[in-house]
Amino acid sequence: MEDILLPFKSNGFSLLELLFALALLSFGLTALLQTHHIAAGSLKSTQERYHALLLAQEWMDAALVSEKKNNQTDKVYRSNVLYAISRKVVQSANDCVKIIIDVQWRTFHLSIDSCYPDF
Repeated sequence: MEDILLPFKSNGFSLLELLFALALLSFGLTALLQTHHIAAGSLKSTQERYHALLLAQEWMDAALVSEKKNNQTDKVYRSNVLYAISRKVVQSANDCVKIIIDVQWRTFHLSIDSCYPDF
């Protein structure tokens, strides 16, 4: 076998050693790309949750400013993601109005609520 690989010897490395090094490089690059893909997916998910939280806070602020005690539903398209937002206003105990903001996108859901004295 050594006689077969001798003609391909270049700079002290045999063809078998070069193929082994190429295979290791290929596995290393594949692992690096998979890690990058996972990190990019995690970053995108975090950005979507941040946008959902901002939308929920905007809707909560709008509910406090407006003295309307009604339920409302809307859809918002932000950063290539469609968010479905709903506001529920319910009368709760102690003369308190509870405002519930639900934000849904893809398979995720975020909900915030707050209780305020009756307007």
